[in-house]
Amino acid sequence: MKQAASIHPGQRIHLAREIDRIGYMLVSRWERPLAAHLLSLVTRMENLVRAISLLELAKEASALAALLEQWLQQPEAAPSERVRYGQLRHHLGVVCQLGLMERQQNLGNLDGLLQPGAEDATLYMWLPAGLDDGRLQRQLACFGFEVTVMSQAAKLAKALQRQAPAAVVAFADFTDNDPIRQLASAISSSCPLVITSPRRDFPARLEAVRMGACGFLDWPLQVNQLVDLLSFGDIGERRDPLRVLIVEDMASLAGLYSRVLAAHGVEAASETNPERVPDRIQQFNPDLILMDMYMPQCNGIELAKVIRQQRLLDGIPIVFLSVEKRQTVQLDALTLGIDGFLTKPVAPEELVVTVVNRARRYRKLRSYIVNDSLTGLLNHSHLHGQLDSAIERARRAGQPLSLAMLDLDYFKQVNDNYGHQVGDEVLLNLARFLKERLRRTDLVGRYGGEEFAIVLAGTPADKACRMLETLRQDFCRLEQQVGERTFRQTFSVGVSSLASAEDATSLVQQADETLYRAKAAGRNRVECYGG
Repeated sequence: MKQAASIHPGQRIHLAREIDRIGYMLVSRWERPLAAHLLSLVTRMENLVRAISLLELAKEASALAALLEQWLQQPEAAPSERVRYGQLRHHLGVVCQLGLMERQQNLGNLDGLLQPGAEDATLYMWLPAGLDDGRLQRQLACFGFEVTVMSQAAKLAKALQRQAPAAVVAFADFTDNDPIRQLASAISSSCPLVITSPRRDFPARLEAVRMGACGFLDWPLQVNQLVDLLSFGDIGERRDPLRVLIVEDMASLAGLYSRVLAAHGVEAASETNPERVPDRIQQFNPDLILMDMYMPQCNGIELAKVIRQQRLLDGIPIVFLSVEKRQTVQLDALTLGIDGFLTKPVAPEELVVTVVNRARRYRKLRSYIVNDSLTGLLNHSHLHGQLDSAIERARRAGQPLSLAMLDLDYFKQVNDNYGHQVGDEVLLNLARFLKERLRRTDLVGRYGGEEFAIVLAGTPADKACRMLETLRQDFCRLEQQVGERTFRQTFSVGVSSLASAEDATSLVQQADETLYRAKAAGRNRVECYGG
């Protein structure tokens, strides 16, 4: 047992590749000597992995060995090509994939790494003593960030050991005795590092890169620029990971793919029942679908066509992951609008690179198509499409849903007094504010001009009004910048819900009516329909 336990994982991977090679020769043509050779390889794999406690792989190898033994015990009969393409190919795919990707270490703890938590809204800020008057903390708190300001290097180092924040924002002057030089390596190894500096020259920016910084902002620090940096790009992706839906009838393989992707910063959900896939797509909002090509209820091509029938789901990239090795079949799948084809067993590196690159590109392209060009929120037409789908889901599940229509107060005066550029900045600040403070499941869009709409799924009207009241109070405290001067902006809100509306049209109409009532009552307030 001790000798078996010391076997290097590379030997198991090599054995998995050999099982795959011999196995697919047997799928193509039945030869008893070939089947006997494959049985010996599979038995060797089973004994090897059972000795090192890879029990899931051992179980699947045992099932494949039993199938081969059953066929070999029938000297006069040979399994048909259809049977080999069905049963044998399926078992081969599972065994080879597990053998190639599974690890002896327990990867189960990776599943929770990417779930939203308190650290997503926690920032550490390192500033020299006396440099901050508390304004940055107050402004970032309005966006929902919990900011801890430190001026002692030892205190920051201890805080990093206790909890990794969403990011560390550090002031640097790049002098020889700058403490951030010594701390940069420890910071960037645990979380994103953002440098802010009064220096703007190329040597300073180059030094920041060499320190491992993910971003560089001018000092004095502008809150809106920091919020943008934390919301988009690499740092934003850490806070809102890429999402992949895995459609795979083998739960063991789906879990394996999920853990591999999670280890590389991707949030993965799995579904084994094709009938539930359309609903899961709308609930999970994936950036990519990784789909097995052969499933008991229907094949992947049929399911892909069902997905493509729905306008809002038509653009999501679909990558097939299958034991299918025939090039003609793969090419046929690609001609149907499939975005990629990975053949089992797939190496972890190939899986991650293919999935991440395609998902990242889709998220960026989708933002250009469905989002308002100024605010980055959903545009009017896509907001309506998402609202219709959200209402349908809420009706089907018997859950509440509320709609809030929000309008900036006296916004024309902002444009007249400060100019349209400042007006655009106010719209951007409100968009940033809403995106940071609302839940990921909430839909927020620019309805037109200075009017915004928020769809709150699973939220009754009274709770929606309380949420919007909190947002209204916090937004009032945000300082809008005009050169050296600042001013404050307010908004009014009207809230309606499915409890009083029959469909999207009446829901919007009721929210609009309630918004006008809020404005007539003096603005800077939240009104609830029927309240």
